[in-house]
Amino acid sequence: MKRDLEEAIEALRRKMEMTALDLGIGHPSVYQLSLELDQLHNEWMKKSTNVVENVYLIRPQTSTIREMPIRTVV
Repeated sequence: MKRDLEEAIEALRRKMEMTALDLGIGHPSVYQLSLELDQLHNEWMKKSTNVVENVYLIRPQTSTIREMPIRTVV
């Protein structure tokens, strides 16, 4: 599973590079591919490190930040 994800990341990276060479680095297609690459990289990081992610809640009308176990991603 992780190896498939690594291959998908590499394929998308190559596609993004080729698109940037053809259309320019500022083209919206390159930006969209970059966002997709970020998502795949985040998935890979979660599978690689088994990091537990905490969500922080900022209450409206206050500057107090309190850690609350809303959800945990493993």
